[in-house]
Amino acid sequence: ATEQVNMETSEYRFFSDFDSGNLAEVEEVSVNEDEIHEAEFQVWTKPDCFQTEFQAGNTGTWFYFGMEGGQPGALIKFNIMNIGRQTSLFSQGMKPVCLITSESDEWKRIDDDPIVTSVEDGCVLSFMFRNPKNTKKETFLALTYPYKFEELQESLDKIEESFNCHPRAFKQMQTEDKSDIYFHRETVIKSLENRNLDILTITDMNGLQEELEDDLQYLFPDETNRRPHMFDKKEIVFVSSRVHPGETCASYVMKGFINFLLCKDDVQATKLREKYVFKIVPMLNPDGVANGNYRNDTRGVNLNRVYGNPTKEHSPTIFAAKKLIDYYHSLNQNKESPTSKIFLYTDIHGHATERGIFMYGNHSEDNEFKVQTLLYPKLLAINNPNFSFASCKTANMTLQDLVSGTNADGCGRAYAHRATGLAQAYTLECSFNGGDNDKGEKEIYTPEVYEDFGKSLAVSILDLTESNPRSKVQDTPLRNLAGVKMFVSKKIKAAQLMEASRKFALGKLMNYISMQNSKTIENNKYAEVEVSGQHDTSRRRSSGAI
Repeated sequence: ATEQVNMETSEYRFFSDFDSGNLAEVEEVSVNEDEIHEAEFQVWTKPDCFQTEFQAGNTGTWFYFGMEGGQPGALIKFNIMNIGRQTSLFSQGMKPVCLITSESDEWKRIDDDPIVTSVEDGCVLSFMFRNPKNTKKETFLALTYPYKFEELQESLDKIEESFNCHPRAFKQMQTEDKSDIYFHRETVIKSLENRNLDILTITDMNGLQEELEDDLQYLFPDETNRRPHMFDKKEIVFVSSRVHPGETCASYVMKGFINFLLCKDDVQATKLREKYVFKIVPMLNPDGVANGNYRNDTRGVNLNRVYGNPTKEHSPTIFAAKKLIDYYHSLNQNKESPTSKIFLYTDIHGHATERGIFMYGNHSEDNEFKVQTLLYPKLLAINNPNFSFASCKTANMTLQDLVSGTNADGCGRAYAHRATGLAQAYTLECSFNGGDNDKGEKEIYTPEVYEDFGKSLAVSILDLTESNPRSKVQDTPLRNLAGVKMFVSKKIKAAQLMEASRKFALGKLMNYISMQNSKTIENNKYAEVEVSGQHDTSRRRSSGAI
């Protein structure tokens, strides 16, 4: 857990002893008379796994701390000294966020643009912040909008309470309206630090079976909470998020997704519950979130690279997620024409360098697979102006992967595809900062923007089977799903032609360079022979003179 930081030589008190807090050290800097600010502090964040055997490096991008005291209304300069290599993020206009509890209960971005200075180990982030008038109440500063483990637990507790989730007899459930919401919450497994890994089941009463889901070995430790019911003729949509703790925007997308699915009177939400069973894992790395980590778990591991062979002892939450994917995939395997019970898989992330909202899919040489992969992203672009279809990709090898020798084959999306064969297995990426909307206008993202996109993430699933009662597709030139498929197919063919043209041009260039190199080598050899011949003649002439 994070430790509280107290400054004894200043009027200010800084602290980070709370869920997701991150602050290592604060040092007051003397201010010259010609400076516009009245106070200045150098701040160091805690790298992931700070002061443990698992700490790697001395930079830490995520910061989140509180302060109180000081001169009311004073202009304060903060220098975050070890924020890592985030020049690209802040060059896009990214601003840290603040929560001034004496004025509001809403987070907002700070007013002035920060300044980023490159240093040997990364960069220093400097920004101005005006102290509130009431300095007795706490003020908080963070890299971006926080979403804590405690916040998730409180939210899920309220949902459970609102649905009065007590076990009911099957006969009683059969008498309920078929469109009534079915909500079930379970603890799948405990994390390394004994936090809950939650899974939610959301659907309606259509297809309700008396049979319960199986007890899976090592999972579901709370024996008093029985497993959810099975549902006939309903496919499963599996959605997860927050495998990387610092990608807080993922939780806001997930919040919007869950809240929309639970809308009782919305016709699109009603249709989604009628057609699908939603299995939702809202926070895959609860320890990393609670400890204020940016990317890793408490053992310094990027959990989105261990889906290939996770262990219960070292990576229990991913061990559990993998077992869940395997189990739900297998539920159709005893039928005559076995197909995966999972219809779609999405793992939600945040992105520090890329702009906008986009998806990674899985790569294949098969054209039909490519079309199926890009169909859902195109529908998302139709349903939400902040989604960029042009930015979607089918591979994502990061710089860190190249350095550490890992690869994207260990991520959730890649494993879901290998396990199920699905083309519809995705990593959703959301910019920390913002992007361009469909009109080309720049938009800075807020929790409300992320939550609204969560709704679009759900609605677009209906368009995959032309089941959307309020589809926007018919209002576009594409008109229907067949038109969307044709558009995607043409885009793929155009990309293939462009790639073939690029390879042809590259081949010609390499041949030309090779030929030029050969000519250069031959010319050099000829020149060497000529010089050697002249040298021998000179020696013979000199010998004759003697």
